[in-house]
Amino acid sequence: MTFQESEIANLILGVVSLLILEFVYRDRKRVKTRLKFIYLGFLLIISGYIFTVIEGVLWHDFFNFLEHLSYALSGISFAAGCWVFKQDAE
Repeated sequence: MTFQESEIANLILGVVSLLILEFVYRDRKRVKTRLKFIYLGFLLIISGYIFTVIEGVLWHDFFNFLEHLSYALSGISFAAGCWVFKQDAE
């Protein structure tokens, strides 16, 4: 069982940031709808942080794959979010 302090710190900071975003935008449904892909990308990055921590405990190869898959999907989600932003601006 191996943990790196930086992995735990990243996970904690990511979850706290998500909670702050949720608190700030809790009543703004239009903003949440418009930013749904950006929000999804952020959730995928946090899931990657979770998989990074879990891979140190069990099934290293499986959770390493899930970690990198979630990072790849977050990039696609951020790209889709930018496209939606561009469409709204026009």
